[in-house]
Amino acid sequence: MRLRNKPWVKEYLENNRVYLIEWNKEEKLNLSDLFKNKNNPVHLEIGCGKGNFVTKHALRKKDVNFIGMEKETTVVGVALKKTLNEFQQKNVVNDNLKYFNDYAEDLSDIFVKESIDKIYLNFSDPWPKARHVKKRLTHKSFLDIYANIIKSNGILEFKTDNDGLFAFSLEQILENENWEIVYQTTDLYKDASALKDNIPTEYETKFHNLGKNINKLIIKKTF
Repeated sequence: MRLRNKPWVKEYLENNRVYLIEWNKEEKLNLSDLFKNKNNPVHLEIGCGKGNFVTKHALRKKDVNFIGMEKETTVVGVALKKTLNEFQQKNVVNDNLKYFNDYAEDLSDIFVKESIDKIYLNFSDPWPKARHVKKRLTHKSFLDIYANIIKSNGILEFKTDNDGLFAFSLEQILENENWEIVYQTTDLYKDASALKDNIPTEYETKFHNLGKNINKLIIKKTF
């Protein structure tokens, strides 16, 4: 997700570093050192956008630690500001959410093997051109990375409005022995049971209101 550079972001992030994860690139993150409730499961959203999804989850599930990961620094600033404003409006002090400014390609270097309990991929860039296929976050190379960092029987949830990306993702998963499909739909909003605990992203709300079908896939690590 790209936003124009905002001059306030650098100072804002510096003043709120307690909500950020800093990685020195020399050793993998020790997740138990990042959160006060170090024994809680850790859920990772890759490409967290403006933070609505991960913020709502953090408020709803206080016994889970959340990481919102985003490659664009400006977007991290916008997301963190949104999170802290929402926490303030609800008069809560949550210490179960931190933001991480980095790239999904670095995941295996960042996280210890089998240290993440759940991964969310919400409305990832579809990279429609054939020459960019390996950049798609559901490409087999990324699925292997997720299988490395997620715990045994860990879950990955994927949502997209892009039907082509969804079809591609299904193909990649069916060819990958590390994952099995738990749930799939090409029209999430026609499944009342699946919507019961659904938290929409900004893009999801936008596209649903425009009448676009929302695809969802839940897969589980097989070992």
